[in-house]
Amino acid sequence: MAKKTASAKTKLKKYRSMRDFTRTAEPSGERAVTPAKNPRFVVQKHAARRLHYDFRLEIGGVFKSWAVTKGPSLNPRDKRLAVQTEDHPLDYGDFEGTIPEGEYGGGTVMLWDRGVWTPMETDDPEKALAKGQLKFVVSGEKLKGGFVLVRMKRREGERRDSWLLIKHRDAYAIEGDGEALFDDARSVASARSMEEIAAGKGRKPKPFMLKKGGAADAVWRSNRNTSAKARPMKAARTISKTKPRARVKRAPKAATAERRGVAISKADKELWPAARGEPAVTKADLAAYYDAVCAWMLPHLRGRPCSIIRAPDGIHGERFFQRHPMRGASELITRVSIKGIAEPYVQFDTVGALVVAAQIAVVEMHPWNNAPGDPETPGRIIFDLDPSEDVPFERVIDAAKEMRDRLEALGLVSFCKTTGGKGLHVVTPLKKSRSADLNWESAKAFAREVCAQMAADTPSRYLINMSKAKRVGKIFLDYLRNDRMATAIGPLSPRARDGAPVSMPLTWAQVRAGLDPMRYTLRTVPRLLPAMKAWEEYCDAERPFLPAAKKLMGKRGR
Repeated sequence: MAKKTASAKTKLKKYRSMRDFTRTAEPSGERAVTPAKNPRFVVQKHAARRLHYDFRLEIGGVFKSWAVTKGPSLNPRDKRLAVQTEDHPLDYGDFEGTIPEGEYGGGTVMLWDRGVWTPMETDDPEKALAKGQLKFVVSGEKLKGGFVLVRMKRREGERRDSWLLIKHRDAYAIEGDGEALFDDARSVASARSMEEIAAGKGRKPKPFMLKKGGAADAVWRSNRNTSAKARPMKAARTISKTKPRARVKRAPKAATAERRGVAISKADKELWPAARGEPAVTKADLAAYYDAVCAWMLPHLRGRPCSIIRAPDGIHGERFFQRHPMRGASELITRVSIKGIAEPYVQFDTVGALVVAAQIAVVEMHPWNNAPGDPETPGRIIFDLDPSEDVPFERVIDAAKEMRDRLEALGLVSFCKTTGGKGLHVVTPLKKSRSADLNWESAKAFAREVCAQMAADTPSRYLINMSKAKRVGKIFLDYLRNDRMATAIGPLSPRARDGAPVSMPLTWAQVRAGLDPMRYTLRTVPRLLPAMKAWEEYCDAERPFLPAAKKLMGKRGR
């Protein structure tokens, strides 16, 4: 069980005690902010007594904050001193203006960068900070890629912790002038200079953290000109209850393209041929797709080792199955150590990693079913309903509903998705537990018993023997995807099949006669996502394993 942390109100006591809110326009932390599935970050240029950059990460309901004297660098050789300051309220992420002279931190503040971030190698950033090291990936307008914060030993007389902020060596690193990005000296929220902000001139900053009805994209992008070295990259979309627009535009044909700062070589290479009146899907199109669906896809990939299928010459060319990183692979792809296996597995934890996947022509993603960040513990159980060629799809729909009802009787909540093929997956999320009762062996045995009881009740329709000879006219209830190292196609992953189908999450209302899995393709899905209700309650639907297992065994004994 995770250790309880202090409330945001408690964490902000020091911040509030240092400010007179009748004199300063800084937020007090009382205003509601827009909830988001991905934590956010901001970097504020602050012309106080000394010019510096305030680096803030959303952690535990507040902005953990560091004053970085020279500002972040994109050169991994630069180790930037970052002095930890008091926690700031989340609505500070929208503050741009001037703190009156004589007040704490008096001076002009600019919203220099902002976006979302993802922790690496931990699902508990506060614990990682307490231990003195936090690795993470940011996706902002100006800052991109991996960084690490490393705490230094406090010297005698020092009242605050000093850290080093260091850039990882990845696709966004610069070996030369790591400060080139400071050439872009305007606000990401208002396009104003420090002088214009100090004078109160120019447009009002676009909101990022605060609830604003009818607001445009959470991160506003100006049309200002920038240097080639420091041009802002497309900002990460804030993932909130107000769903972002997800749109895939036909990528222009070119030898090389760029998305999220990742270079896409041979961008016009066709990976899926034209089908059903739709044009061929290129590498650039695949990158655009992964970018468009990342908000929905990443929660089911993050923290889970992944096996991938690559098709550099298209789905009808040679394919490569891969689970370990290649030599020279991008550092945006996480390497995760697995007990008993010498080589690390690949893992896709960020938007940048998904775009890198497109660059290396990953046409299918098959994650483990573990609890995120814990490869040794099951996090969900998947039932793969795999019909023989002569079984009509309506029978598969009936089987999915029957599986749902059986799991519901055991106290479990289930979700359904297409496979991108002729079957359906029924998925039930499990509440994380340190109990020895929840392990890969028990999860697989549970899944097998559920399938065995269903097949025993209707042997004319179902079987648990994978022999194709015995499968004629029946649906194979595949429980084998619930073993350690076993995988299943990830939600929203494309399939290496004609038409570019996608494994699409569904509501149970959609699982009915007339359902056409081929409606959900790499072309059509991004247009459907903004209105999608499927799997919204997935995380809240986690249920404990042991009570369900006991109920199942009770049914077996009757």
